[in-house]
Amino acid sequence: MNGSTVTLETGLCLLNTGSGRCQLASESYRVHFRRLSRQALERYLDREQPFDCAGSFRSEALGITLFRAMEGRDPNTVIGLPLILLTELLNAEGIALP
Repeated sequence: MNGSTVTLETGLCLLNTGSGRCQLASESYRVHFRRLSRQALERYLDREQPFDCAGSFRSEALGITLFRAMEGRDPNTVIGLPLILLTELLNAEGIALP
């Protein structure tokens, strides 16, 4: 991913157990990675240890230094739960937030 642009897709399913209604949706988010030296990447991996994350990178903490730009409507999508989309799905089920 070094120096490239990656589009992340996160799927979300919300099941209303009362009505049986199931909503399926996905959210896209693009990250533009900086071109980094092998040494810089090794320092990042050594300090952050992001091996439990998809792609072995995080957008929080030192992970932000990997990017030259990020684009999309909800940066939480990169972490794994698109909260804006979830709010919309909950609202569609009659759950008013906030």
